[in-house]
Amino acid sequence: GEVGEEEKIDYTLVSADAHLMGAMMQMVLGSYVKGAWNIRAAWSLYSTVFTVREQTPESVPPHLRCIVDFGVGMFNLVVSLLPSAYLAIAHMVGFSGDREQAMRLLNRSSASGEFWAPFSNLLLLYFYTQLCPNLGLSSPEHVPLVEALIAQDVASKIPDSCLYMWMRGGCAR
Repeated sequence: GEVGEEEKIDYTLVSADAHLMGAMMQMVLGSYVKGAWNIRAAWSLYSTVFTVREQTPESVPPHLRCIVDFGVGMFNLVVSLLPSAYLAIAHMVGFSGDREQAMRLLNRSSASGEFWAPFSNLLLLYFYTQLCPNLGLSSPEHVPLVEALIAQDVASKIPDSCLYMWMRGGCAR
């Protein structure tokens, strides 16, 4: 039979995730050019679905919206942390690196309660408790944000998770 719109979006996101995982493996193995190519391919696929999600939100089911928000949010967050020399190159090849948008998308994904919500929650917690202090980006206003993330329903479903305990410890310091 014919493939529906939801399946096409799902296949696109699976392909984006596969490119991203492949890129990580290629980077670990030292194939930086191939890895960079796959990162760019993953970003392109996420961006395509994100455009559809923003233009016609009803055409993308909630569980796929969560994945798109996580993917685009993660890319924006990572690119926003690059040094300025690399950031200029990233902008030239099509990455945005908008940290405000990243935080908005990751928070939206985290609050969705969908399958990928814990990943968004953990990424936000890691950013606030580990990256910010180590990169000199810490701020007193981060404390209530971290407490809110830890108190979220998604975090309370797995309270004994070693990752959440580690993040709570990072917040307590």
